[in-house]
Amino acid sequence: MRFLVPVVGLAVPVLAAILASDMGVGLRLAAILAVGAPIGLYIALWRPVWISRALVIVLGAIPFAVLPGFPLPLVLLLAVAAGGATLLHLPRGTGRFTPIEWLWVVYIIVSTISVVVTLSTGYDVTEFLKWLIASSVFLSLARLPRPDLYAVGRTYVWAAAAGGAFGLVLLFFDRSGTVINSLGFLGYGSDGDNLRYVFGDQGATVRLTGTYVDPNAGGLFLAVGFALAVALLRGPSRWVAVGVLGTALGATQSRAAIFSVIVAVLGYFAFSNIRFGGRLKVLGFILAGAALAFSIPAIQNRILQTFDSEDVGANARLDALEQFPHQMEGAWLFGLGWGRIEFRDGSAGMAVNHVANAPLLTVYRGGVLVGLLFCLVLLAGILLAYRGLRENGNRLAFVGAVFVGLTLVALQLDFPIVTISPVATVFALLLAFLPRPGETVEPRHEVAAAEPVPIRVVREVRA
Repeated sequence: MRFLVPVVGLAVPVLAAILASDMGVGLRLAAILAVGAPIGLYIALWRPVWISRALVIVLGAIPFAVLPGFPLPLVLLLAVAAGGATLLHLPRGTGRFTPIEWLWVVYIIVSTISVVVTLSTGYDVTEFLKWLIASSVFLSLARLPRPDLYAVGRTYVWAAAAGGAFGLVLLFFDRSGTVINSLGFLGYGSDGDNLRYVFGDQGATVRLTGTYVDPNAGGLFLAVGFALAVALLRGPSRWVAVGVLGTALGATQSRAAIFSVIVAVLGYFAFSNIRFGGRLKVLGFILAGAALAFSIPAIQNRILQTFDSEDVGANARLDALEQFPHQMEGAWLFGLGWGRIEFRDGSAGMAVNHVANAPLLTVYRGGVLVGLLFCLVLLAGILLAYRGLRENGNRLAFVGAVFVGLTLVALQLDFPIVTISPVATVFALLLAFLPRPGETVEPRHEVAAAEPVPIRVVREVRA
């Protein structure tokens, strides 16, 4: 491994020079492969978890970044690499597929049949492939040994905390968009200042977007990071990460994500098998969080608007639900198609006003069979979450509670996990961290991630 550091140190400036050059796209791509492929192959063979950690770093901090000089999403490129590394190390993983993983495989197969039947343009193929790559992340992460998976989860927490902190800096100190525009080489900054507003009785309030582009999508990335921080970190580091992620989540003013976390905390308080002292801590957290949220006028108004009969978003959702049966006439079995313009263009989506509900939009796109399988996956996830909550000391119980909160709230009010590949990837990440029976190991008792064992050590032990 010692030689890898200087090799990477030499390769990075070479790759940067290639990306900055004026060579044609084909030549640049060939040069990048020639320099990077051997290093990538070595890492895939000997340190596959590094690829998964690189994936979640990008996913948590810069999920919409592209490969400099190419319109290729970094998240999807790393997802493909992580899947390839997993295939090279299948015996090293967790063995047989679990029922929810088999459901996910069937869901992918039926979705493939749907896109074949409804295929009409090249967009159908590209949108499906992006979704397929994002969805495969669940299966590749689920194959990792649990210590490796926990390490990947902690990496995501700090990446999401960095993304949230960066978004807060932009929100309070750089509304002109100077900093985000400096990330143009990663595909950011094309929308100018990148600001998003919510309008209320007291005027317009700016919402956190940062590198998440859309505040509602950002709320989902941060909610998953919040769940993993509570589950996988301990001591001061947990409070730092939870504080940053919670603050950033509130600043997005995403009602779907905020209410999902509220439902998760309440569900954890009601159903988790924790001691009385633990329940008091959870209750104190609920009261302190509620008091803090309602002390901020922008968040208070945003939450109270939810119950306003004149709320524009709520009325649009109701209209879309009324139109849904008419839109689906003659297309119930295989859906209306995967590459429709309303999935790729926000203005077209508003004009069509399709359902803002993940299960129903899955039906809209892929048909009733695909939608049914998606709902079965959600139900299986809720069952795993409930078992984790009722089990003594299951470290991922709170992750299960957040999954239930997102299923009951965010997925019913919004749809980016269906149509936006980075958000679909973070949902796949969340599925991989659903609690399994017997996951009671605390970080301080955790064995190190699996590493190649030197032959001489094995001989000494046998002797």
